[in-house]
Amino acid sequence: MTDDTRLGGRIRRRRVPTFYERALSASDQALFDDALEVEGMDAEVVLLRMHILRLLDEQPQDSEAVRAGIRLLVTALSARHRLTGREAETLTETATELFEQFVSAFASGGTSDE
Repeated sequence: MTDDTRLGGRIRRRRVPTFYERALSASDQALFDDALEVEGMDAEVVLLRMHILRLLDEQPQDSEAVRAGIRLLVTALSARHRLTGREAETLTETATELFEQFVSAFASGGTSDE
């Protein structure tokens, strides 16, 4: 994104910060920039991933909020990659199962029953 500025008859273009660059804190911006380097990741998908990670870190007991975040992430990925309804459903189920295994392992001190 650029902004045109006229200086002495010449147009000088300067880069205008994106919405996310203006909205995120410096530490979140660094994490966001790193995550954007993953090939094929949209800014919105990266932001959803960041929020899910933050929820897991700050409120691990709020499983409903994390599940809702996972559903939003799957919806975004489904739209991005044009997944069929069944593919999106399978992805949601798999992600939810992984999340539940993670929570279970976290709650038992890092050990798993499987």
